[in-house]
Amino acid sequence: MTLREQAFRTAALGLLAAAFPQSRSDAQVSTVDEGSFTISRGSTRVGRESFLIRRNTGAGGETYLSTATIDLDSRKLTPVLRTDSALVPLLYQLDIKQGDQTELSLKGAVGRGRFTAQVRTAKGESSREYLVSDQAMLLDEDIFHQYALLAQRLGNSGGTVPVVVPQKNVQITLTAKVAEGEPLMIARTSIPTRHYVATAADGATREFWTDTRGRLLKVAIEPAGLTALRDQPPR
Repeated sequence: MTLREQAFRTAALGLLAAAFPQSRSDAQVSTVDEGSFTISRGSTRVGRESFLIRRNTGAGGETYLSTATIDLDSRKLTPVLRTDSALVPLLYQLDIKQGDQTELSLKGAVGRGRFTAQVRTAKGESSREYLVSDQAMLLDEDIFHQYALLAQRLGNSGGTVPVVVPQKNVQITLTAKVAEGEPLMIARTSIPTRHYVATAADGATREFWTDTRGRLLKVAIEPAGLTALRDQPPR
């Protein structure tokens, strides 16, 4: 583990402590997945994402927390997403910086069928609120590890999933098909895959691959022309 990854893990564990308050000694926090992706646009490397997904099991049921640090082009994104056991978002926070300047700071929550957020940009502060469907998930722009949660929701059967995209201030619908994929080579290791193809109403596709245990290996976002490939096989 590099010094940068150690720093990310330390920061992520701090967020976990804040987001997973444990009122009972029998509450358990476990790692669902942890790793990093190299992000490319065409054949050019343009960034990297380090991520951590944890599950909390306690008296109140299960919740999930996913965190990441993403360096893409000249921006740094730090998303934090907390969901319930059905992977429906409860709380979401996203900070985007370009150099030392904050480009976007967003804090949002889902409740009573609405996504409500406080947003701060260079132009000032504003509020956003819009209706979201029951059981809607969250997939934000330029954030790749969140597709692991979508894969978990879809399982082996595929289906239609409403998705909140906070940076675009919209909800879209993705219709996904799942098939056995060709093996992927990651760090000289051939890994059997499941291949998901999710299509939006406008025809744009998002493809992603997991191993047979559902751990995310690769994401290809057609609208943005970006691909994220895992650096090392899941452990």
